[in-house]
Amino acid sequence: MESKVIPIEKIDKVKLENEILYKSNLFSKSNYYTGNDLGLTYSSEKSIFKLWAPTAKLVTLHLYSKSNIDSYTQKNSPNRKIRMYKQNAKTPEKVVVDTSYDDSFNYCNELTQGIWAVEVLEDLNGWYYTYSIKLPKDVSAYKIFMKQTELKDPLDGFEYPKESLDTFDLNNIEYIEYEAMDPYAKACSVNGHYAYICDLSKVDKEIEGWDADLLRETCQKKNPLTSPTDAIVYECHVRDMTIHPSSGISKKGQYLGLAETGTKSPDGYSTGIDHICELGVTHVQLLPIYDYDDVDETKPFESYNWGYNPLNYNIPEGSYATKPDDPLCRIIELKTLIKNFHSKGIRVIMDVVFNHTFHTKSAEFNKIIPGFYYRMDKFGQFSNGSGCGNEIATERLMVRKYILDCVAYWINEYHVDGFRFDLMGLIDMETMKLIREMIDRIDPSIITYGEGWTCGDTPLIESRRSTRSNATHEDLINIGMFNDEIRDSLVGSVFNKYGLGFATGSKDINKEIFKVLISGSIGHPSCKTICPRVRTPSQIVNYASCHDNLCLWDKICLSTNKAGGVTDEERIKMDQLAMAIVLFSQGIAFIHEGEEFLRTKKMDENSYKSGDSINAIDWSYKTKNYSTFIYYKNLIKFRKEHPALRMNDRQEIWKNIYFMDIEDINAIGVIIDNHANQDPLRTIIIFFNAEKEEIEVNLPREDWTIIFCDLNNEDVEVDIPLTNRTSLIIPGLSTVVLADTESVKAFRK
Repeated sequence: MESKVIPIEKIDKVKLENEILYKSNLFSKSNYYTGNDLGLTYSSEKSIFKLWAPTAKLVTLHLYSKSNIDSYTQKNSPNRKIRMYKQNAKTPEKVVVDTSYDDSFNYCNELTQGIWAVEVLEDLNGWYYTYSIKLPKDVSAYKIFMKQTELKDPLDGFEYPKESLDTFDLNNIEYIEYEAMDPYAKACSVNGHYAYICDLSKVDKEIEGWDADLLRETCQKKNPLTSPTDAIVYECHVRDMTIHPSSGISKKGQYLGLAETGTKSPDGYSTGIDHICELGVTHVQLLPIYDYDDVDETKPFESYNWGYNPLNYNIPEGSYATKPDDPLCRIIELKTLIKNFHSKGIRVIMDVVFNHTFHTKSAEFNKIIPGFYYRMDKFGQFSNGSGCGNEIATERLMVRKYILDCVAYWINEYHVDGFRFDLMGLIDMETMKLIREMIDRIDPSIITYGEGWTCGDTPLIESRRSTRSNATHEDLINIGMFNDEIRDSLVGSVFNKYGLGFATGSKDINKEIFKVLISGSIGHPSCKTICPRVRTPSQIVNYASCHDNLCLWDKICLSTNKAGGVTDEERIKMDQLAMAIVLFSQGIAFIHEGEEFLRTKKMDENSYKSGDSINAIDWSYKTKNYSTFIYYKNLIKFRKEHPALRMNDRQEIWKNIYFMDIEDINAIGVIIDNHANQDPLRTIIIFFNAEKEEIEVNLPREDWTIIFCDLNNEDVEVDIPLTNRTSLIIPGLSTVVLADTESVKAFRK
């Protein structure tokens, strides 16, 4: 075999050597800090600052007055510098001033666990701070550690060449200092370069009823949640929903804008939060609301971004605040928005990005302990499974702790009701399992799901990734994943913008796979050749489109225009059919903002920074396509009324769902029997007809009543009895639902 020569310029020896140290059991275990007080602990009497930086030579606290901070970089000299000290982590309640640990190059000291701290005995309320970290320059922490400790046994099988260590002098190391944000900061300056010192408990007093909001009583009363499959999620972006002139919202592009009630379009239709409530969903998933980069918060409307550019994980984004330069404003206004959603009975899901950071070499993590928070490739370069220049090493104990701490903080501090994990395939399964277990201890009603894939090659072993291919693993059993298979089966692959699916006229659909997807992707006894995708329906999130790729209406228009012979009226029916399948399938249901009235993004497949002209929700479409909005609203209402569509037990599904044979055409008949999941209706039959022409189907001998059909694009209840009928005509491109007449009468008494 021909050997592959790696170009020397591609090899980063320092990073490769650091990887040996960071991956060792000795480093991981001795530097795992078990305390829960990293960052700032504030009181009016004192402030305690703690930073995990095990390879630092020295850490200094920098304090800044408000007049001395800069909006763009950490370039000004601090007003005060205060030396920090390595601590005895066994007694975290006591902060010591002791230099005995500081000069040691022992990076694996179980006593200190890598913790630096200082206690300032005065009221620092209103000050800003950063950390200055002194680190070795152009030499690996691994080489220093091996020389200092003269370790006899190599680290996990890696041994440093003795001759190289013999000539290495610890007294001649050159150092470099980096100024970094506290990764545990809870408030910050405009654009997020300086952490802010304040009493966050006082903030909550400015929001009436905030303390009681944590109980989620209103949500449970208005939208009872007994299983994740009860969730109907509406994905939206704070700015998109509020910025358009037709929104009728005064605080456009801001948290308070989405919190506004009573807003109307020029035609008198509800917009913003009232529109979401009118639609009837149970959850809203907000695109990133943590502090992200690439939008200048001093001029927030001059640029646009979805927000998948993590900067400060524990702080709200400032561009959505009415006063981005006021560190408390964004906190108060985001909490106000969440409370307003809760008061309407809608739970809030946070979109989190723990797979990469916006910056790489200059990232705050990298200034504190170079390379530790990131995976490296075989050349010692940052691996790029995210497609964004780096990927976070979630499997490392202190990285995992950081993620767990962040999730717990957003739950407890902001009353968040769920998490959507971006590129969850880059997060190791053990971390996801521990997140779920922690959440279950706090509040089991909080839901978790994510993208079960990566965006490129990753060093993370395939068997450890939180991906669709590993979804049946016991570690992922209570974690949902986006069902890209049903998305592509409905309207064609996202990787082929002209591709067709079941709802848009493809003749190449495997109906056996479709039956499994409709059954919650758990497999089905009638489809023995199709393997289960997941163990329970709560592991699957059914959707037709999301913020990525073409939105649903654009995908339908582009693909059917290419195919030809399709009218706009037929495209609308295709859209409605696709969403009926999403909402009438087992699993968690998901809708993207504006789908309900056929919003367009002008064929932009990746609008992450395309601006308001592409992304803003134009509320005139609600007027133009009001019948489609009503159709979606009635689909949601029907799903909420019928537990049979929301089963979360595979045995129950296998027992109660079976399929009618409709051969040689694009149509599927689904029977849900036996008052499944305590549904008030004994037997429900659903017909999905993807043919453009009407079809005739046979009916079991029974008196039936049509309870859902195309008439549901009007605000009327459908109730069409069918007595002694053995067949039924199903219109083209439509969904028709029947139920046994006896239980329909009992249900509607």
